[in-house]
Amino acid sequence: MQPQQTQFNAEQPHEVVKPAMNLRDKCIRQGNATDAAQQAIANAEQALEKLSVNFDDWMETESKQLATARDAAKAAAFSPDTLSGLFQAAHNLKGQATTLGYPFADEICASLCRLIDILPDKSRLPVELVDQHVNAVCALVREEVKGTDNPKASVLSKRLRDVTNDFLGQETSRNPSTQCASPISGNRLSDK
Repeated sequence: MQPQQTQFNAEQPHEVVKPAMNLRDKCIRQGNATDAAQQAIANAEQALEKLSVNFDDWMETESKQLATARDAAKAAAFSPDTLSGLFQAAHNLKGQATTLGYPFADEICASLCRLIDILPDKSRLPVELVDQHVNAVCALVREEVKGTDNPKASVLSKRLRDVTNDFLGQETSRNPSTQCASPISGNRLSDK
């Protein structure tokens, strides 16, 4: 399909608009592309450095939300709505923790999400294991355990992951028909 051309009539009133500047001059930088990329990275790092003063406050807020969601879920005997809220709080923290400097909190929240998501029978969710995950995240944030060079945090994260995997293995072998919770049945929170 060809675009329809309009007829220009010089006798009709009209105005010619000339751009005040050449936008190409604004888009194309002088020098080589590597220099421009390095400058962009330096600018981004500077902006991130300015924001980083807030990272600890953000993590504290997120960890408090996780603890609040856990308390609400426990008070309601892990009802579907409160369990979904707990999963969402852990999932949000998992997505932000490494960026904010807390990779072990990320790993622990990933383990908690996996526990909640994969467990076939949500009524068998072990309160103690949920508490251990949430308390570990809160302790890491409270003690400002950042980076990956803390041996105690590393052991704690690995142990929680191992216990979670063992528990899930036992639960799925207990009832093979629910080994893979079907997204159709609505058992998996991550499918929502």
